[in-house]
Amino acid sequence: MSFVTVAKTGEIPPGTMKHIEIAEKELCIANVEGEFYAIGDRCGHENASLAKGTLEGTLVICPMHSSKFDITTGKKVAGPVLELAGITKKFGGCPEHVRKEMGEMFEGITAAQSSIKTYDLPTYDVKIDGENVLVNV
Repeated sequence: MSFVTVAKTGEIPPGTMKHIEIAEKELCIANVEGEFYAIGDRCGHENASLAKGTLEGTLVICPMHSSKFDITTGKKVAGPVLELAGITKKFGGCPEHVRKEMGEMFEGITAAQSSIKTYDLPTYDVKIDGENVLVNV
């Protein structure tokens, strides 16, 4: 393992994240009020890119099902949101049998996804050298 330059500090403004692929790893680099952190970029639930999600303080929120991870530790803070209550209202203009079938389909998806475990993510040491963001990969 060694430190490798992955980005320039200006490429990742405070409150944003960037997807990086290096050394056969996908990383999410985040800038939290000028402090840089690196975490595995794939959600521990269904593999979505966390860099495409949102950053709230030190929490990275998955764009797919809103799992939350602490960018400083990689620990899962909250599991996925699989609540689909009211989904049939989205199909309000459809015939009753379509609304019923869509509701059943989404209930099945929710049941299947609820058994998927959400894992903590790896973290990587980060250091800044001038304008360079370096990660220990």
